[in-house]
Formats: sequence, structure tokens, C-alpha cells
Amino acid sequence: MAELHTYLQVNSRCNQKCVFCNRPPVGFESDDYPLEKIDQKFSELKKEGQTERVILTGGEPTLHPQLNEIILSGKKKGFMIEVQTNGTLFGAKELEKWKKSGLDIINFAFHSHKEETSNKLRGINYGFQKIIDNIKYASQLGFELHLIHVINSVNYKDLPEWIDFVKTMGLRRFYVNLSIVVPDGWAWENQWIIPKMADIGPYLRKACRKCEEYGINFDISEIVPLCHVKGFETHAVSTNFKFTGLKIADDYYVGRRILDFKKPNRIVANKAPQCAECSMNEICGGFYPRLKTLYGVSDFKPRHDDPRKIIDKIRPKKNNG
Repeated sequence: MAELHTYLQVNSRCNQKCVFCNRPPVGFESDDYPLEKIDQKFSELKKEGQTERVILTGGEPTLHPQLNEIILSGKKKGFMIEVQTNGTLFGAKELEKWKKSGLDIINFAFHSHKEETSNKLRGINYGFQKIIDNIKYASQLGFELHLIHVINSVNYKDLPEWIDFVKTMGLRRFYVNLSIVVPDGWAWENQWIIPKMADIGPYLRKACRKCEEYGINFDISEIVPLCHVKGFETHAVSTNFKFTGLKIADDYYVGRRILDFKKPNRIVANKAPQCAECSMNEICGGFYPRLKTLYGVSDFKPRHDDPRKIIDKIRPKKNNG
């Protein structure tokens, strides 16, 4: 069976109102999912035997009053546990407690190194420096860090400079996730926040070159067309997962959704007519369908270079034993 990375929602509350959020807080059966039900979910995932990593998400999961108990429950079941957070609601004391409880990875949402831009994107006027301080201290404590940077109309031109800033932070074990804004939720209500892929492309490729120059591990997610990341195809999550067989599972209050990159359905990924002419068509995840609604399909230019070099770099080595 293919491995799953499971995003487990622990609440629906958030202290921010990010204009690009594809999963804005809404009213479910309660603001915080009960600990006993989360523990039950861990047991179900353990029994299924596919999930190795569980990412605790929300809302803002650090608002859950029993987050530490949730971490302990997941670790007891043998999972690698991550928390996905905006980084504004806690400090050294909480980080030290989570470290003692065995939390493996913290995914920090860090969308700009400029305070004014950060506040505009997050919809609040506080917490900017707190994010940076918490990232640095979490690094000192030895956490593995993932810096989630959602690329949108406000910040995409700053992307290479943001990579420069991350380099100056002196972090130890960290990974950069360059994530194209998902046109859903509040992002779809605020359509001005969704840029054209053709506009993003040059800045994204420059940022990728800087990551390689600095030795920063990075990926590009989730659905990204390979015509706009030429030279960095092996970092595209949708292409990588197509070959490794890894799937993403979202467990919302309203039920489970599976994103299978080998067979992405047309709700999450689309192709333009000209993609059939592209040499990368079979290994490309395509693009978000709503981009076609906003901008048409002229952004997507067929490539004619050989995809085998990319495939050989990504495809898992066969066991000769």
C-alpha cells in the first residue's frame, strides 16, 4: 500500500484571517475537536497501517487547549508528529514542552520577511516578530522546521529576497516549502490575491536557484505545472509523489479526502489542450482548474525536451536484492 501523509484537523478556530487561506475557519460541531476523538482517529490510522506522518492542523492548532496531550497521544501510537502553525500564539515555554513530548516537526507559515506585507497577508497587525523569534528558538531546540511560504500576488516579487533573509536566520535543520496559493476558500473570495503562473515563474525559478546556491532543501507544492519550473522539476511535489506513490490525506470534520498524485482528479488538477503536445505531460501534475477560470490557459507553454533525465532522478531505485 502507498504511504499516506495525513493532515489531521484538531480545531476550526484561527487568530488570523489570511487573505489567501484556502481553508478558512468555519463552524463545525465544535471549535476544538475533542481529545478522545482525536485519540480514536490515531488508533484508526494505526490500524490502517499506511500513515507514518501525521500533521496536526486547524484552524490554528496551537489554539487547542490540549495540543500537548494530542502530541503525546500521536507519539504513543508511533507516528511522526508535525504541527502546522502561524507561529504567533506561543513562546519558549510551549516549544520546550512540545520538544519534551516528542514533537518531531514544526511547519511555520512564514509568508514575508517584511512586516507590512506580512500583516497585510495575515489580516492582523501583530505577531510578525513573534514568528521569527519562534522559528529561531525552535531551531535552537533541535526541531526539524518546515517554512511554508505561500506565493501570491502580494509577495511573489519578494520571493528571491525572502530566500536571502531565510539564509541569514542561521537555522539548523530546516526545509523550505514554496507553495502556490490554492484558489479556494478566502483566496477565491479575494481573487486579486491569485497571480498568473507566467508572472510567478521568473521569481520562483530565481528563488529556486538561490536555494541551491545556499544549500537549502526545498520543494514546490502542491500542483505546479512543469513549464514554469524548468530546471527544478525534481522539486515539484506533484511530480515527485507521482513516482514515489505517496498520497496526502486530509481529515476534516466533514470527512476524509485523498489527494493521489498518480491519478489527480479534475477537481484539483487540470491540463490545457496544448499540454498534450508537451514532452512533460505524463509527469506533470497540471494546474489548479480555477486558474483557467481566471486567466485562461495561455500561460502554459508545451515543452519539447526529454523528460527521462527528470524521471531517472526521481524514480525510486529498484531493489536488486
